[in-house]
Amino acid sequence: MRKFIGDRKFYKTLMIIVMPIVLQQFITQFVGLLDNLMVGQVGTSEMTGVSLANQLLFVFNLGIFGSLSGASIFATQYFGAKNKERYQETFRFKWIITSIIFIVTSLIFILFSEQLLSIFINSQEGEDANPVLVLLHGKQYLWIMLIGNLAFVIKEIYASSLREMKETFIPMLSGIIAIFVNLVFNYILIFGKFGFPELGVEGAAIATVISRFVEMFVIIIYVQIKKEKYNYFKGIYKGRVHLSFVKKVMPKTLMLLTNELFWSLGLTLILSCYGIRGLDFVASFNICNTISNVFITVGTSLGNATAIILGNKIGKDDLEGAKSDSYKILFFAVVVSFAFAGVMAATSKVLPNLYNTTDSIKQTATYLILIAAALLPIHAFNTCCYFTLRSGGRILITILFDCVYVFTVRLPLAFVLAKYTNLNIYLVYTFVTGIDVIKVFVGYILVDKGIWLKSLVQN
Repeated sequence: MRKFIGDRKFYKTLMIIVMPIVLQQFITQFVGLLDNLMVGQVGTSEMTGVSLANQLLFVFNLGIFGSLSGASIFATQYFGAKNKERYQETFRFKWIITSIIFIVTSLIFILFSEQLLSIFINSQEGEDANPVLVLLHGKQYLWIMLIGNLAFVIKEIYASSLREMKETFIPMLSGIIAIFVNLVFNYILIFGKFGFPELGVEGAAIATVISRFVEMFVIIIYVQIKKEKYNYFKGIYKGRVHLSFVKKVMPKTLMLLTNELFWSLGLTLILSCYGIRGLDFVASFNICNTISNVFITVGTSLGNATAIILGNKIGKDDLEGAKSDSYKILFFAVVVSFAFAGVMAATSKVLPNLYNTTDSIKQTATYLILIAAALLPIHAFNTCCYFTLRSGGRILITILFDCVYVFTVRLPLAFVLAKYTNLNIYLVYTFVTGIDVIKVFVGYILVDKGIWLKSLVQN
């Protein structure tokens, strides 16, 4: 048991890295909840359309995350090894790969937005949701958000680089500023306050785009001002990306990008399976997912901290220290997630009632949130296992652990249960999400064996 509990120095280091990430993600998701509530005040069709557009944007966001993650595996280890030249080359590589993804996905969303959104929409009208209006509002929101995707990409390039240096405060600060900008403009543009037109869904999208550009400018300006402190950014655009470096980084980047894209696509298709039961269930899952995202920040934040801490130690060739820390982080993630799950369960009835929708949708969302709360520790543990395996560059294992599992286990199960059984939606959701308990055992075995302990930067 002692190997799962760290000393004061360990938890101090963990808190310094993870708390800004937790705070930023928690506030981001909480404001996302408020954003969702504001759109929900306009109507259920509007709320559902925005949620479906966000499912497509979710795939894009994780595509960017995956492409940056490949470079970050190397950058984190290069920073630990104090190799400034190679670290800067990973930064320039990030620009190349994310620019390609941004251009390709923008063209896809522009040309096929209606077809993509229609995947989730059952022709059957719900009690309070109209398929035609859902599609219309989804397209309106998605097209405006494409502009904000550019700012999101640039911000993530800088923010990920700062986190690799163990600097998590500035990304948090820029995120918090952007969050409040988003809230203010949401209120003004959605409801038409202070002489502005009432734009509804379009207003919500414009507000988010504005906030993303604010976040981008804050983080870039700060880095420029503090170049003496963050000296790895000095002359970062003066060099080039060598072909030999691309050959080294690209395979793992493409593998992680593929993993993130297919994992997010799998989750998106699972939502479309739930949509077989009707648009009202899609609305309920939208509420559940929005509220759940506020609380799963503990798992995703600890996962990011895991990649930073273990990656730096592997870069220093401290493999024993990395393995020791992995046990402590996994145990800490489970303990903290139980506390978050308790708060999530306690608010499961209050938060859905804030939406301007039917009682049946609210009640369904409440039960779904309770189920998600019960399964929260599983999510936190599996997320930290994923980032632990990834920190040593074991990408093939993470792909099997992540997207392959979703497509071979969770997605087929969701489709079969939703389409060919009479099980109520609560049991379907419990089985589809709860089956991740399999990954708990597999993940721990892989972490315990230490097959992920591999330096990518040591000669």
